[in-house]
Amino acid sequence: MNVNLKPIELANKLKEITGINVFENTRRRNVIEVRSLLCYLMRVKLKMRWISIANFFQNNGKHITHATVINAVNSYSTNKRYNRSLAETENYFVFKDDLSLDEIDKMKYLEDKCEKLQQKLDLPLVKLVSRIPKHREEEALGFVRNVVKSFEWKYNEKEIV
Repeated sequence: MNVNLKPIELANKLKEITGINVFENTRRRNVIEVRSLLCYLMRVKLKMRWISIANFFQNNGKHITHATVINAVNSYSTNKRYNRSLAETENYFVFKDDLSLDEIDKMKYLEDKCEKLQQKLDLPLVKLVSRIPKHREEEALGFVRNVVKSFEWKYNEKEIV
């Protein structure tokens, strides 16, 4: 099956194939092994971050931490060695090398950062300072330092510059 699934679709497909609900709060070996397969697929194939995988499980009712996810991914190779059906199930999925979920998260993070930086650039003081000619920057810096020092003295504020 050639897939480019979202994590919930991947979990549902695993449940369909194995009959095991990975969000079930249990320590039964068969559930833990399929859960480790899902964590492995999300980390290695979908390139999700540890905390994103843990949040995914928590959003679906399974209490789990990023440390548990790391353990699940690390123990997957051992689980696969002793449970041949895990390897067969893993081979059922073939992933395309498109934009990973983690890269989408990074893009959203960078877009948010750019928006916040733009808001800072739109502040009146920043606009005013940006109008200072290059050859007058040292002089302006001296003026600004003197103003800040007067604030410190006048209002008993801690050192700002």
